[in-house]
Amino acid sequence: MKLLVINPFATDAYDEKISNVIESVTREDTSIVVEHLDRGLPFIRHAYFQSLIVPDIVERIYQAEKEGFDGVFVSCIFEPGVKEAKELVDIPVIGGSVPNIFLARQLGQRFAFLTDTPRADAITYDLFKQNKLDTECVGIKSVDMGVEDIKKYPEKSQERIIEHIKEFRSQGADVIINGCTVLAAFFEKENIPSELQNIPIIDTNVGSIKTLEMMVDLHQKYNLTVSRDVSYQKPQDLEPSAFEQVRKTYGY
Repeated sequence: MKLLVINPFATDAYDEKISNVIESVTREDTSIVVEHLDRGLPFIRHAYFQSLIVPDIVERIYQAEKEGFDGVFVSCIFEPGVKEAKELVDIPVIGGSVPNIFLARQLGQRFAFLTDTPRADAITYDLFKQNKLDTECVGIKSVDMGVEDIKKYPEKSQERIIEHIKEFRSQGADVIINGCTVLAAFFEKENIPSELQNIPIIDTNVGSIKTLEMMVDLHQKYNLTVSRDVSYQKPQDLEPSAFEQVRKTYGY
C-alpha cells in the first residue's frame, strides 16, 4: 500500500525525523511518502493559523486519492482538514489524536496526553470535548516548547516529558499519549527511568500510521469506509454543480 503523510508545516525540518519513525514500524509492503505544505508557517500554535492551512491540506488529500495513494495521515494532533477531507475521498484519512485515544483505551483504563505548548493544550481540550474523547483522560500538559525548540533541544523536551509522566502516573494515568507528533518523534522511549517502563507510551506517529494500515486493509479487502448516509456525505455526488462552482470560486 502507498500512504501519504502530511506534515502541516511550511518547512521540511521535521520530514526526515517523522519519516524515520514511521518507516521503522510499517509493513514491508507499505510505501511512505512524507510531505510538508508549500506555504504557511513552520508551526501552527494557534487556531487561526490552523484555519488558514485547512484548504491546502484538504486539496492535497483530494489530489492524493487521484494520484493512487491508499490512505493519508495528517501528522498533527489538531487534525486539520481531516473531517473535511473525509467528505471528499473514499481512501482512509486520519489525524494524530483520535486513533491514539482509542488505542490508549485498549491498553489501559486512564490516559494522559502530552503536547508542545500551553496553547496546544487548549486546542486539544476543545478537540476532545467536540469529539467526546475526554472520558478517562487524567489530563493534558505541555512541555512548554515550540516544535522548533523541541528539535533544537530534544534533551530538554525529554526531561520535561519524563517529569510529566511521573506526575500523570501519580494522578492515576496508566497510559501516556505523547501527543504532538514532533514531540513524539524526538522522544527517546528507550531512555526512560526503569520505574516508568511498565507504562505504555504511545508515539502518535506510530499509533496513527498503524491504524491507517489497518483501515486501508479494511477498505480494500472489506469495502469498509466512512458513513455516506449522513456524517460524511459526498458533496460532489449530491450537489455536483455547487461543488464545481465553489471550487472554481476559490481557485481549484
